[in-house]
Amino acid sequence: MKLPDWLLQVQQHKYKKPEAMLQLARQHEAEFGSWPTQLQAAWLNELSLIYEVLGRYRDQLSVAERGLALTHNEQSKVRVELLFGMGFALETQREYDAANDYYQKGMALAEQLKDEKLIIQGMTNLAAMLSEDSEDPKALDMLKQAYDRAVKLNDKEMLALVQAELGLNYLTLGIDDEARQFLEASFRLFDELGWVKSKLTVWYNLASTYRYLKKPDKALEIFDQMLKVSLEQEDPVSLYYAYIGLAGASRDVKKLDAAITYIEKAESYLPNLQSTFQISEHHFIKAQIYRSLGQSNLALQEVALASQQLEGSKNTSDRFYLLHFDQLRAKLYADTGDFEKAYYTLDKYFKAYIDLQDDERDLDVQKLRLSFDAERQQARNALLEKDNELQALRLQEIERNRQMQWLWIGIFASTSMVLLMLLWWQWRRRRALQQAMLTPPTPN
Repeated sequence: MKLPDWLLQVQQHKYKKPEAMLQLARQHEAEFGSWPTQLQAAWLNELSLIYEVLGRYRDQLSVAERGLALTHNEQSKVRVELLFGMGFALETQREYDAANDYYQKGMALAEQLKDEKLIIQGMTNLAAMLSEDSEDPKALDMLKQAYDRAVKLNDKEMLALVQAELGLNYLTLGIDDEARQFLEASFRLFDELGWVKSKLTVWYNLASTYRYLKKPDKALEIFDQMLKVSLEQEDPVSLYYAYIGLAGASRDVKKLDAAITYIEKAESYLPNLQSTFQISEHHFIKAQIYRSLGQSNLALQEVALASQQLEGSKNTSDRFYLLHFDQLRAKLYADTGDFEKAYYTLDKYFKAYIDLQDDERDLDVQKLRLSFDAERQQARNALLEKDNELQALRLQEIERNRQMQWLWIGIFASTSMVLLMLLWWQWRRRRALQQAMLTPPTPN
């Protein structure tokens, strides 16, 4: 299907000018009902990708869902991208099992279509899920494979994407120098591509890496550059992350007045975020700054706000993150001299930690059991396949024997017919001779 020129423009420039391309795409929304299904799906897919760039993940979830409903029976690149978009939107909401399911479906279709770019993207998505499942070595192995394929393909976009993920993976593994090198390489590629939003995301991760490396001055320098570009772009999501980064790094260097100023500026952009976890983390960071300022009561209020965001979450990562809140509460109670509450909160912290460890062990046992069941089923399938092959060979042998029997029957029948003909001919000849001998000669 040939796309209209305006949609081709959106497709080509969405990563460079996402706000302008969103506006252009929305100008044609009234025509949606008159379009063929393929064009509707393509339009929804472009919206999904733009919302991803802009950090509007709930909006992305909505349009990706609509697009998948339209392409239910399709085997197309658009459907793969919609599956990946749906997975990413769910990942940002920390619904990892559902996200992984969509990524797996997208990857399977990408392999079926033999689309190398989409396969590399799929490997990157699945590596992120492995990392979230605390299987970082497996994630790293998959990312290395994706990197090799991107190099072979010589695709700048895929190289930038994979190296950004490699940087995060190395950071998780505590291999900080390699993490920094990959993030810097990714940053340069996104800069060459002109993908400002992607570059700002890598900038944030790179600055955060310098914070973990205990180089807060370098982190402050990058966050400051990020802030300037975000102001030029008038990008509320990037502005939030620049200010929250500056707040944390300022606290690291004991510039507490600057830290509280930055986090209050970040808070003005908080409504633009569509991530419950990030909102929770915002209040937690603010509580830490208040504690550094000696304002324990305000800090406790912020911890309460942080907890509210994640209460009732069944996500393992969220439950582990909630432990930080009880740990900070215990410190704040101790700071105010309320040691009884501090002891009670710390005791609650340790019990919750042990419960989570037990849950993780149970989960590991379940995974082992599932793995064993899968291996056993695989062995059964192999035996069944061998049995089927043996049965097929037996049937072939029976068929061959049957054919040979009919062949011999045919040969026997043919031979018998020839013999009968010879016997009949001999019998006729003999009888003719006998009649000739019995008949008297005719007189002259």
